Amino acid sequence: MKKVFLFTVALIVISCGGKEEIPEDILSEAQMVDLLIDIRIAEGKVSNLTLSTDSSMILFKVLEDQIFAERKIDSSNYMASYNYYLLNPDKFLRITDIVIDSLKVRQQIQTTGRRPTN
Repeated sequence: MKKVFLFTVALIVISCGGKEEIPEDILSEAQMVDLLIDIRIAEGKVSNLTLSTDSSMILFKVLEDQIFAERKIDSSNYMASYNYYLLNPDKFLRITDIVIDSLKVRQQIQTTGRRPTN
């Protein structure tokens, strides 16, 4: 799985030659991809549980805080980064595509026990 992630990060770096500078307080595209993958996985875990809406929201917040703590990111830095990428649609779509593709690969590995063949 790390190979797939590293490959996609390498593609991002190569395809973004001569790109504009990202502000210092904004997470890199690779960091956003990695973070969003973990957040989407946490959302999936919570949604598969039969909990009330309030309990689900509380549990998700706990999981999200754990993800931020593991990555040494605070929620305000995440929101600033998310908003920055929303205002840069090409970057946001690239990040979103990588997240979706990575999650699809993970799901296929989990369900079939092997990587998809292209």
